[in-house]
Amino acid sequence: MTHSSLRPMDAFDPTEPAILYDRVSGEIITWTAEQADDYRLASRPRRDGTVAWKAYVFDGWGNVLGG
Repeated sequence: MTHSSLRPMDAFDPTEPAILYDRVSGEIITWTAEQADDYRLASRPRRDGTVAWKAYVFDGWGNVLGG
């Protein structure tokens, strides 16, 4: 995981707004629930706990407001 304040991807709910850390770009991505269906269909969990989706490799997530 990239930062101790981020949660593991296996606890991520794609129907909720969030921020996700993309390991590929090293940037934080803002998540909206509009992408939930595609994420459920196309995301692939990896052995290291990350999740590959489209061109991203998500390494952790957090609440939008930090709570």
